[in-house]
Amino acid sequence: MIDFVKNEEINLDFQNGFAQSRVLKDVYPLVQVYRGAIWKGYNAYPEIYAQAHQIICLTEGTGYIECRDKAYNIGELSFFIANPGEPFMIHATTQITFTKFVVELTDHDMAVFNDFHIVLPYFLPISQAQEYWQACKTPGTRNWTILSAKRLNRCLMGVVECDGAGGTFEKGHPAVAQWNVILKGADMTLTVEDETISQRPGDISYVTAGLDHSLASSENGKTYYIWFEHYVQEKDYIVTNPHR
Repeated sequence: MIDFVKNEEINLDFQNGFAQSRVLKDVYPLVQVYRGAIWKGYNAYPEIYAQAHQIICLTEGTGYIECRDKAYNIGELSFFIANPGEPFMIHATTQITFTKFVVELTDHDMAVFNDFHIVLPYFLPISQAQEYWQACKTPGTRNWTILSAKRLNRCLMGVVECDGAGGTFEKGHPAVAQWNVILKGADMTLTVEDETISQRPGDISYVTAGLDHSLASSENGKTYYIWFEHYVQEKDYIVTNPHR
């Protein structure tokens, strides 16, 4: 059975113009997923985590994020990763919708983080993301890297887009668990092993590590989604030449 939540099933209880609701509970122990929104003209002050990564996908709306000594304009699909323990504020000039991943860090993760990581806070609009090609994608499918391997502990993230027939057809990857956030304009399906469901904007799904899966659209549809992955193994999750 596919773990997923439809956009219309997510209830948001606004307090002072800000709301967020946890979804897909208990599918994976170290990652919490939230859907949230901020009303036009309001500020949001998200919870601060000292030993977790807070990764926010800003999927609709405009505004800005203000940190201690930096500010970032939100004018398109954008991604923000907070610095653990550091407060920040999100202001909405139009209503903002976001999906947030809170990734708990084990003591070993913290040791790795303290040795090496990208500079945080980190902000990336989709127009500045690096485009790449992957063999499991059909011709004409575009892919962008948001977060590459080993830059932030066990986290990976990207965006996939395909107009018309095509998308991603992937053999199971036992190293990583995967979440999918369906973006505006998409009309597509998700297949995991032998089960297929429709996916529309705002839906969120989860694919257990190791299961074959596809995210694709028909000739009149559109594939457009964010994928977020987390290595399931705490140590030695990326091994170079393991049989050498």
